[in-house]
Amino acid sequence: MPHDPEKPLLRLNNPRDVARRASGGGGGRARRFDRDAQVQAYGPVFRQLSNVLNRQDAALQLRADANSLAPERLLVFEVTGSIQHFANAVARIAGLEFAGEEELEADELDKNPEFYLLVPQLGALREIVSLWEGWGRNGTVPRNYTPWRDLFQQLRAVRPWGPADRVSPRNRDYFRAIVDGAPDNDLFRIEIELVFRSSEAASRSAEDEIAARIAETGGQIIHRSRRAAFAYHAILADVSAAEIHRIAELDLHSLAGADPIASIVPQSVGTPIEAADRLGLDAARPLPTNPEPIAAVFDAVPVQAHPLLRDWLTIDDPDDLEARAVGARVHGTAMASLVLHGDLNEQPSPVSRRVYFRPVMYAPAFGDELFDRDKLVIDVIVEAVMRMRAEGGTQVIVVNLSLGDRTKPFAGKVSTWARALDYLAFTYGILFLVSAGNTGDGVTLADYADSAAFQAADPADKANAVLRGLDALKADRRLLAPADSVNALTIGAWHRDASQEVFRGTSPFPPYADREMPNLSSRLGLGLRRGTKPEALFAGGRQPVRLDPVAAPPVLLSHPHPSRYWGLKVAAPPENGAMGLHFTIGTSAATALATHTTHRIFDALENAYPQLIGGMPLAQRAALLKALLVHCASWRDAETFIRPIIDPTATLHHEHWRREVCRHLGYGFVDPEDAIACAADRATMWATGTLPIEGSLAFDIPIPPALGASASIREVRATLAWFTPIRPGHLAYRAVKLKIDSLQPDSLEIAGVGTSTSQPSNSQSESGTIVHRRWRDARIGVIANGASIPLQVQREKDQGTPIDEAIPFGLAVTIEMPGAAQIYEQVRANIQVQPRTFVRVQG
Repeated sequence: MPHDPEKPLLRLNNPRDVARRASGGGGGRARRFDRDAQVQAYGPVFRQLSNVLNRQDAALQLRADANSLAPERLLVFEVTGSIQHFANAVARIAGLEFAGEEELEADELDKNPEFYLLVPQLGALREIVSLWEGWGRNGTVPRNYTPWRDLFQQLRAVRPWGPADRVSPRNRDYFRAIVDGAPDNDLFRIEIELVFRSSEAASRSAEDEIAARIAETGGQIIHRSRRAAFAYHAILADVSAAEIHRIAELDLHSLAGADPIASIVPQSVGTPIEAADRLGLDAARPLPTNPEPIAAVFDAVPVQAHPLLRDWLTIDDPDDLEARAVGARVHGTAMASLVLHGDLNEQPSPVSRRVYFRPVMYAPAFGDELFDRDKLVIDVIVEAVMRMRAEGGTQVIVVNLSLGDRTKPFAGKVSTWARALDYLAFTYGILFLVSAGNTGDGVTLADYADSAAFQAADPADKANAVLRGLDALKADRRLLAPADSVNALTIGAWHRDASQEVFRGTSPFPPYADREMPNLSSRLGLGLRRGTKPEALFAGGRQPVRLDPVAAPPVLLSHPHPSRYWGLKVAAPPENGAMGLHFTIGTSAATALATHTTHRIFDALENAYPQLIGGMPLAQRAALLKALLVHCASWRDAETFIRPIIDPTATLHHEHWRREVCRHLGYGFVDPEDAIACAADRATMWATGTLPIEGSLAFDIPIPPALGASASIREVRATLAWFTPIRPGHLAYRAVKLKIDSLQPDSLEIAGVGTSTSQPSNSQSESGTIVHRRWRDARIGVIANGASIPLQVQREKDQGTPIDEAIPFGLAVTIEMPGAAQIYEQVRANIQVQPRTFVRVQG
């Protein structure tokens, strides 16, 4: 049944404090080695180190050898599995700094190998050698140093951080390509991230050392930034082509061999959008009624004078990027249009308030829109949020980032840009909506010899071949930074739009026959530690595909050009002096549409509960919108198409095949209208609050009698969202975990539901900062008058150092039974805080 704007979302009754339920156990035991074998394997390393440490010039001798364990050099201790309390044991050694830990790829011997990064002073190196020697003699270490014994038993490699750690194979190829044929003294701009040191003096010394080395090679520093809050220290520099070549070859005498450097990467490059098929302006939209923004767009300079943007945007452009935007202002104009009005092919759905707009890119005379080339983009975003909060956007709780860095696909480690967003989201109570990114790379259809064979095949077989080809490339189509942020919501592009125009040609054509799926170009998850990413799929235009005319086996390419036949209709920059409209496609557009939906959810809540929303802390507002935006997402049976491809023998464990489905779908497809209001057969309830350390609350969910009247399909679903503090450099990066506990057997019996596999698994859902649970069945509920079931949300034991402050959360719960028209009213009758009476405006 369609949504009904006269049936607003319902406020859950206040919760009860309850005892926290016990959580599951930890992982398995790590592999440990025999002490004699370890002494034989690593004794020479520590013995040589001991010999040098006895010399008066020990520090100079060690630093002279790039392969030695040396003072102020980042050291890698690779182990077979996690070591409890190792960071605490490191702190007991004076002059030893814990610089981070990371997970390694599992192999046949170790399921969860890790490595620890340490920066020692000379005295600390002596103490590590002393601990090793004592353990090697008798297998013991001093009291309170037990984690060092475990480290030695689980050690599988020890070495300094080297050139291959600083420059990835992908970036080596990139650097070779950009300097190919260039004169040695030509300058190229790169980003250099330094090993973060907690001491400002050590940081300054490291930065000065790198600045001197850059100057020696004919380069110069353009911009620098150090942000202790999320362990970030980086330099933007111009470096000579000769030096770039040495970096790409991992020359120890180049910057790739410089001890203070953690990584060397290309300068951030934004993701362009395609827009085409121009139309004239159609009907005007009403102006916003409230000048105070709750949503912001960080994007390229828009066309401020466009009739669909004029008087809608609060522009804040402290860097005067407007003056540099001399080319076609496509990206920012389109994103602003979508955030304000949605897809212009749809019925008008304007938001109630002005939108804060901060330009962070601009359109040059030729080429794609660019970030400010003279600044580190991460620093630009941090400064933009801080300025917004202090000035024109004090009430902003949603920020649209339809941006990504196409030089930095996710590689298992959280990106520095994502780390910045995670810090900003928690600190300022902001929901960032980030695009997953697009890719135009072709998909090889290995099932067919050539294009003719593919075109002659059955539509269902062709769809299967497309998905098989895509699945084979999933490692090359990962999210673009900062879409790996754990606090943000990442948005993928659903193959959907509202165009009514019928395309009569045979090419391009839809990639899947009659299937709800993402666009072929939409990048895939998963996220950090296999978390659910992208979380939601919004309409990104029906992007068709075409065949490479000469490839054999055939190669399928996403058609790059939107049109009135497929795409989202948006405001366009002027052409020959005339303003107009055109069409766009992709994850940037889908993200802007998600932001538009988020604003409409806020408008609906504010209209129904003005006093509750008006007095609600910003962080709780943002967490509630985060929960509600994802709450109505579902796989729409797409898993029945995907599973046979990724699990052809139907033998994969349910955790595994659901994780692979999640890579494509996240929590699923979102119909915006379902997120904004209820329906006669669907009641959505909401709540906000805070959870202290190990706190636990139970919400009593009213169960409508209609669930006991028939054996029709019914569903109970719940979504919990929050923003976590972060622990940069730690495996337990997400410092706070909240959880929705499983419904108890008596609750399942009352509602007539059971657990469902049509969603990410519980363990995967609980890897991020949004937990989505659904229970579904077609059993008659066992319901007494006034029946309710308890839904328990709780805060697990904090990971790492406990966080003293209570964590704000948002919760959404829905009861739905399609066709049962009394569900909403029966639930509403048991709600204590009623929404404001809906008043229909006569048009």
